[in-house]
Amino acid sequence: MLLTSKLAEQIYASIADAPIIDFHTHLPQQEIYDDHRFADLWELWLKHDHYKWRLMRGCGVDEQFITGDAEPFEKFKAFAGILPLAIGNPVYQWAHMELEAVFGITTALNADSAETIWNQANQALENDPQLSVRGLLEKFKVKLVCTTDDPTWDLSIHEKLATEDGLYTTVLPTFRPDRFLSPHQPEKFQHAIADLAKCVGFKIESFDDLVTALAKRHAAFHAAGCRMSDHGLPYCPTQPSSEFNLEEIFSRSMSGTIASEDEWNAFAAALMQHIAKLNTEKGWTMQLHLGPLRNVNSRMALELTADSGFDTMGSWPQTEPLVAFLDQLSFTDSLPKTIVYNLNPNESEAICCALQNFQCAPTPGKIQYGPAWWHCDHVRGIREQIDILTCLGAIGTSIGMLTDSRSFTSYVRHDYYRRILCSYLADAANKGEMPNDLELLSTTARNIAHCNAESYLELFLTSDSLLAATLEN
Repeated sequence: MLLTSKLAEQIYASIADAPIIDFHTHLPQQEIYDDHRFADLWELWLKHDHYKWRLMRGCGVDEQFITGDAEPFEKFKAFAGILPLAIGNPVYQWAHMELEAVFGITTALNADSAETIWNQANQALENDPQLSVRGLLEKFKVKLVCTTDDPTWDLSIHEKLATEDGLYTTVLPTFRPDRFLSPHQPEKFQHAIADLAKCVGFKIESFDDLVTALAKRHAAFHAAGCRMSDHGLPYCPTQPSSEFNLEEIFSRSMSGTIASEDEWNAFAAALMQHIAKLNTEKGWTMQLHLGPLRNVNSRMALELTADSGFDTMGSWPQTEPLVAFLDQLSFTDSLPKTIVYNLNPNESEAICCALQNFQCAPTPGKIQYGPAWWHCDHVRGIREQIDILTCLGAIGTSIGMLTDSRSFTSYVRHDYYRRILCSYLADAANKGEMPNDLELLSTTARNIAHCNAESYLELFLTSDSLLAATLEN
């Protein structure tokens, strides 16, 4: 599957079993700690998967069978029934890869096969000891999981996991302070401030208090092993704070006044600059997820909850504000290692090109043009991301793929990416665009699939860090 030539198969064979470094997920750490077992295939596959929900809606499935009160098997059968309509869609491809990788099922999933596959998978979930959460992580050779965590969240589960002997997968928190960049949403902002005040044990009555409180939590996250922050932004905020009174913006939002777009921009820019400085001081990596337009179907968003499949690609200009943001940090010597994920492909080349202006020693690929993300993590999107980085940067410095998922079977996405990567390298070599050197191509693939991420994140370096070896030689 997805391997386009004999050379692609040879490159893939050298990396197929490489461990997985999953540096951005939405997996629940409580389920990892509990070594949760899934009651059935609906809970494992459909309960939290808005990718599948969006596809089902697009194929005319009633909401009762998606997020409603239908029985689990009826929901699964509804999903199975629409899959033949979605051939070529990544959800179709991932579903069949997961069935084979987890259950050994190679039958095509559709309405006719749904009951048989449901029974076979559920029997395995009940009886196979390897199909618990921890078993699945080990089955997929996941060496690192970085969860996504609000600054106010309890870190005790992470602390317990860190001290547990024999756990195959390292599980680390990620600092995600998005709620505190929302003075334009007063109710959300007020709840966030109240939660943070309770967490740090002192009143937060000003912008300066907020900065102090977040710094305290940043330190707590660092002590718990966190080495990454993550930020979901419509675009990079760059408005100079000197043009606005940040304390007034804070106070008005706490009183229920909605901040203007310019006020949000200044407030968010100032807070992001503080967090970037903390990241730089502690050697963290900053992740920028740019461009999502959230909850565009307002009726359904109100009826259900956030993250229910109603977010889309935004169309804000990205390159110019991103350049200004990175330049501000670089000028003040507070630009940490940074991974930029772009959701709208209209500016992908411009963004990748811009990032090369901020590369510097000693880190290869310090500013990463990140992997194809969310609505772009399909065959074409992944190929385009690899091709753009090859043409405008150094593909050998890429830190590869992530799942960005709530599912413990989504690790086939790493295999999906690796197959596309190997075919890209082989196709380029076969056309004379890269050396037709199996050892070089295999080393490049292994670095991208595993070793570069391990070196870049500096979390648990091992002797098989091929990037370091390649650079030294």
